[in-house]
Amino acid sequence: MLRWLRIGAAALMPRVLLCAGCCLAAAAFAIAPVIAPVRADEPPTVEVSGGGEIGGHLWSAYANTTVALSGLIAGVPKSILEDGWRLRAGAGYWEYARRQTIWISGIGEQSVHRRRTGSFADLLLGYQAGIGPLTLKIFAGGAYANEQRRIDGEDEGSTGAFTAARVLVESWYNLTPNAFAQLDAGWTSRLDALTARGRLGYRMTPEISVGPEVGYWSADRELEAGRDDIIRYGAFIRYEWSAGEISLSGGIADDGEDNNFYASLSALLRF
Repeated sequence: MLRWLRIGAAALMPRVLLCAGCCLAAAAFAIAPVIAPVRADEPPTVEVSGGGEIGGHLWSAYANTTVALSGLIAGVPKSILEDGWRLRAGAGYWEYARRQTIWISGIGEQSVHRRRTGSFADLLLGYQAGIGPLTLKIFAGGAYANEQRRIDGEDEGSTGAFTAARVLVESWYNLTPNAFAQLDAGWTSRLDALTARGRLGYRMTPEISVGPEVGYWSADRELEAGRDDIIRYGAFIRYEWSAGEISLSGGIADDGEDNNFYASLSALLRF
């Protein structure tokens, strides 16, 4: 919640809003030390995550900072691993560039260089609840984005700045002490865009887990009727420790016309 292969110009922005750009989140990272200073003997109340992805002609990167609100208002800070309210701020950047042949009325086929860039930021309020082996997080808020479109260096109807509503749901289910299932989904009001990712993981050791993953993205076309969608199939490897985790995944993305390889890297720290 993301862009994995050859993308038409009309579909670029929502993919980035949901999946996600180059890191412009320095301000988000700054929230942690300013708002919630944590001593070594206190539980972690802040979670900082970031990552990036490449696929087809697109690359993107993002960063998020999540703060446990109870850690700010209570006399004793409450761990971000426990149930409670959250505030998440994030930002990112993406870029799409390729040379392609298009039809120009009165001229015919012509090879052009098409480039799209965009940046975005969002602010979401959420709640985490633990229900037996299930951990559920629900976030809602708004996103601000800006997109530029160019063809051979000339403006090609840039969208410019816009705002949108956003909802995210993240879930984790412990199937056994060594196996887990993870399902994340999101919705953005612009173009009624949907995204989802599911993983099944097995812990080879207490720190290392591996497994398959599947992803889905769908959105209304901006300039014509119908919807675009992408399905991707891949695998991941994840390393975790007491204060965070790092994950690497890769596979094939299919938009019904082309298949392209994708790879993503993400990391998370708690303090």
